[in-house]
Amino acid sequence: MTIFHIVLFKFKDELSKDVVEKASEGMVSLEAKLLHPVTKKTYVRNRMGGINNSPEGRARGFTHGYICEFDNEEDRTYYLEADPAHIEWVQYVKPFIADALVVDFVPGVHV
Repeated sequence: MTIFHIVLFKFKDELSKDVVEKASEGMVSLEAKLLHPVTKKTYVRNRMGGINNSPEGRARGFTHGYICEFDNEEDRTYYLEADPAHIEWVQYVKPFIADALVVDFVPGVHV
């Protein structure tokens, strides 16, 4: 059961481009540091993201989007609650974020 994890960030307006770029690139490059507690191998798949470029004008101020995949609920729970690399990165980026939106879904599950 693949779980897609989507995160949208609204970075604070007063941040320099360099700070935003470093934080955004850090989110994407974190994948290599995310190691499964048992296998010691990477367990988060297809981690990617970047700046919003939608022409629809419906971003509601969210400037960046990120997506990744988990093979199962246990991996997602470990990532969110216990992975030291993810926890460290969240603490680093938190002061730069004006708002965040997170949506997770399993493909094909609609109700």
